[in-house]
Parts: sequence; structure tokens; C-alpha cells
Amino acid sequence: MNVATRSAAPILPPLEHALPNGDPPVRPLALAAVAVTVMTWGVSNIVVKAIAADPLVSSFYRLWLAIPLLWSLPLLLPRLRSRLTRDWLVTSAVGGALFAVHQIFFFNSLKLTSVADVTLIGALQPALVLLVAGRLFGEPVDRRAGLWSAVAVAGTALVILGSMGAPHWTPLGDVLSVFNLLAFTAYFLASKRFRGRVGATEYVIGMTTVAGVLMLAVVVATGRDLLSPHGRDWPLLLFLALFPGSLGHLLSNWAHPHMPAFLLSVLLLAVPVIAVAGAAMLLGEHFTLLQAAGATILLGAIWTILRSAGARTAEDLAESAAETDAP
Repeated sequence: MNVATRSAAPILPPLEHALPNGDPPVRPLALAAVAVTVMTWGVSNIVVKAIAADPLVSSFYRLWLAIPLLWSLPLLLPRLRSRLTRDWLVTSAVGGALFAVHQIFFFNSLKLTSVADVTLIGALQPALVLLVAGRLFGEPVDRRAGLWSAVAVAGTALVILGSMGAPHWTPLGDVLSVFNLLAFTAYFLASKRFRGRVGATEYVIGMTTVAGVLMLAVVVATGRDLLSPHGRDWPLLLFLALFPGSLGHLLSNWAHPHMPAFLLSVLLLAVPVIAVAGAAMLLGEHFTLLQAAGATILLGAIWTILRSAGARTAEDLAESAAETDAP
């Protein structure tokens, strides 16, 4: 066995150790990280909808409440600070710019249309990832995975179609949701590529900071009232900054090197189910039988893909054991 790969364990091991894509011992941890991400991102849709403040101002505070906390890490950890290199700066600038664009469309679309519509259009992401993942990352997607991803997208479509005609829907909101889909997919794929060059923690610190600076410029240029949040807006904004914003993006970016981009994007299809169910319970948005049927189909498809991934993990472990020299 090659012992060179085990040298110099970095801080927060194994979170900062970029192992090969789909490395068998790490894949279960990556799946658990994505599960936490799915939960926090699903809830974030509901929280954004519940905030009364201007959407651009909400996005501004979601970023700037997280930035001091994130920067406390390199201030306290010299080894992390030493990884803030020129390469980190370049990747942070690109990732942060894409993330800022996503935030603008995401917050505004949730204010203008239903949580269900925003999440349905976002659920088309795996189809976009499928078109480019093989070319960008050398990740061939077999026919069965493609079929079940189509089933998952169809289930998500039913979840949203069941809400059509509700008073929360507007055409502009859906248009902004399409732009949000494109922006988030670009951020998702760029982050997947960048994580081969920088660690998850420093990348999230950098891209959040860049996005925050850009959002500050947008808020000032458009003359938004930074004092518009009030009352319960503040704890909700703090929740967005700490959990979906910081923890969710840290875990999802850490998971990138440890599973295919296509698989990760399919697992994120569970976000709409959480968002739509929460919106029905907490925001009074309708949840129909058609939506329930779609959610069942979606979760069944994701479970099938997960089982397939688990089977491949078992095969990889067996092959790894067979190829390892005896002690």
C-alpha cells in the first residue's frame, strides 16, 4: 500500500483531505454530508420566504453575518491561513461572483413566486449537470442512472405542477427561477472543479467574502434600505448565515471530490420535497395529492440511486482489499 497518501494530516481531518473521487472509505461520509446539506437548504427556502425584508438586503446580511465567523477560522488556525494562496484567491473570485448572481436570483424569485415553483425549476439541475459532467470531469453516467434521474425529475415536476394556479405564482418569479437555475449550476460545476485545487474551508471563506463584497456593491448601487430587516427577520437571517449558508456550503463543497457531480446533483433533488412540505405547513402554501405522489416518486428514485451507489461502494471496497498488500 502506498503510504505517501497518508502523510501530513491537515486540520479538520478528513474534511480537508481531497481523496480520489468516490474513494470507498469516504463516500459514506460524503453521503452524510450531503444529507445535512439537503436538510439545511430545504429549510432555507422557507426561511427566505418568511423574511419580510427586501430580498437583496436579506442576501446581503445572509453573507455578511457569516463572513466574520468564517474569517475567525484562519485567524485562529495558522495552517489554514497558510493555504490562502494566489490559487485560492482566483478560485474564490470566480466562485464568489457566480454565487452572488445565484443569490440575487434566488432571493428575488422566492419573493415573487411560490417555494414550489422555485424548487421545481431548480430540480432541473441534474439534467444540466448530466450534459457536461462527462466532458468536464470524466464522469460517465450509465443508462440506468440517467433513467432514474429522469424519474426523479418527473417526480419533482409533479410536486410543483400540483401547486399551479396558487395565488403565490407570478411569471416573473418563474423567469428569475430559470436564471437562478443557470447561475447555481454554474457555481456548482465551478466549485466541483475548484475543489481539486483548494480545500473546502478556505474556498467557502473566500467565495462567501467575494459574494458579500459584490452584494454590498449591488445594494449600494440600487439604493436599498439596509435597515429594512426588523423583529424576527434578524434571527432568521442569522440562521441562514450559519446553517444553510456556512455549514451547508462547507459540507457540499467538501463532498465534491468524493462523489460524482451527477450523483451529488441528483441527491439535492430532495431539497424541493423538504421545501414544499415546509411551505405547506408553515407558510400556508397548498400541498395537494398530486404533489404527494410526486414527492413519493422523487424519494423512491433517489433511494434507488443511493442503493446503486452503495453497491458500487461495496464493490470498490472489495477490489481495494484485494489489491492491498498484506501487512
